Amino acid sequence: MKRGVVGAAGLALAGLLSGCVPGPLRAQPGAQLRLTVTPGTRAVETVTGEDALYRAPGPGSLRVSTDWAAFVTSVVLPAQGGALVLPTVQTRPGEVVSTPLPVTQGFTQVFTVASLAPMPLDGAAGARSVPDVSRAVEGAARALPAGAYTVGTTVYRVVRFGTLDVRSNLAGATVRVNGVRVGVTPLTVPDLPEGRLAVEVSRDGFKAVTQQVNVVGDTVSRVDATLRPVTGTLTVRSDVLADLFIERQRAGTVQPGLGLDLPLRPGVVALNVVPRDRALAAQNLLVRVTADKVTPVICAVRGGAYSCTLP
Repeated sequence: MKRGVVGAAGLALAGLLSGCVPGPLRAQPGAQLRLTVTPGTRAVETVTGEDALYRAPGPGSLRVSTDWAAFVTSVVLPAQGGALVLPTVQTRPGEVVSTPLPVTQGFTQVFTVASLAPMPLDGAAGARSVPDVSRAVEGAARALPAGAYTVGTTVYRVVRFGTLDVRSNLAGATVRVNGVRVGVTPLTVPDLPEGRLAVEVSRDGFKAVTQQVNVVGDTVSRVDATLRPVTGTLTVRSDVLADLFIERQRAGTVQPGLGLDLPLRPGVVALNVVPRDRALAAQNLLVRVTADKVTPVICAVRGGAYSCTLP
């Protein structure tokens, strides 16, 4: 008697769901035969990395092989239920047999049963759920000796795909879709499954822009991102009228009781505060502006002298 082996899942997603599948629908420990099941065509490769996604009509077929001569029957369970039992095929050791799959929409599970003797699965026809299919398989297996059957699971989704077109006011901005970096602007991203997704456009020194986009199948969804510089706020107050210069460029006039608020790029800037009253000395100082914060500079006459401080 051969050692038991696990029937191969057609797609990685099947492995993630295996813990939810009832025992009769899993690869049987102690099975006398090995079953391999793979989709007949490759899934669509998406930039965001979703597995097992197909355009209609789906994978089209399953490629099935066994290491012993066997009877192989696939039960297709669409998302809406109503399982279909495909015609039984016979395999020879090492031979690959192609089994056509019906057209489905959305999430689809296929349970491929291989047995050493005929195993009628008509009871699974029309099943509305995985437990219903499991009961049919379990009932059919009672007539077989131990280790005479095993099961491979294939899971996939048939969806529509759309295209995303991303532009920004600054070329070369990084684009992320659902957190996955997909390129830089201007950018066209094909083969995105329909539904809502988050698009982030970012560039060093600028505030990132994030938009929720509803991708519709067979259409182009557009994102136009306007990137604005990351800034801090310089606030200058003076109890006398004064002119303000930043890096030797005139930035405005500070009115007593009003002050002056200026958005600036983060970093160290040179300030010159020049009172209109020439009897008061101009003030020169270096100020560090921090992103998304307010940096205050307070200028006042104290004891007859004019000075500026950073609180």
